[in-house]
Amino acid sequence: MAGLGRILVAVLLGLWALPASAQDMRSASDALKRGQWELARQILAPLAEAENADAQYALGTLYANGDGVVANMARAEQLWRQAAQRGHARAREQLAFLRATDATPATAALSSGNPVGGLEHWRVQIATVPTPESAQREFRRLARQYGEILAGTDLVAPLFTLPDGGQVVRVQAGPVSEERARDICAKLRDMNAGCRVIRPEG
Repeated sequence: MAGLGRILVAVLLGLWALPASAQDMRSASDALKRGQWELARQILAPLAEAENADAQYALGTLYANGDGVVANMARAEQLWRQAAQRGHARAREQLAFLRATDATPATAALSSGNPVGGLEHWRVQIATVPTPESAQREFRRLARQYGEILAGTDLVAPLFTLPDGGQVVRVQAGPVSEERARDICAKLRDMNAGCRVIRPEG
């Protein structure tokens, strides 16, 4: 009977743990939608440490975008790899995209079907926000803050699907050449601002 009691306790603890984890992910998703990056990070970090693939993917995205943290692509890639190892499809897609983003100019040109030096539709990702309206506000704010760096760029605001199926908007600036995109991100990172180079088909 003592053994059965221990089994029942373990089962009950497992049942309690699952809703708690799911509730935490819902809270993190809500924080992401509201642009409350630090709150989202605080919720996601322990879940990621506990090997929750959705949390690893979402936390990796925060580090990739520099949302609420100093942008750190090495940390983002590490988290995405952990999530991908647990079968997370979007983490695998991000890793593939990351490899494409870091391609050499020759490789990028071949994959796009354009000649080297002919790519003028690269972009830089500078933030993630909850709505298209907030994307416009955030772009204007960043354009004021980093006017010389972002001069001559326009807002591009693609939707991004979260692990729970919700959506946020990525704030991107472009179109620019690959050289200009990499120069923009280098300068923004020197100022501790998040930035990610987005290739034409990204």
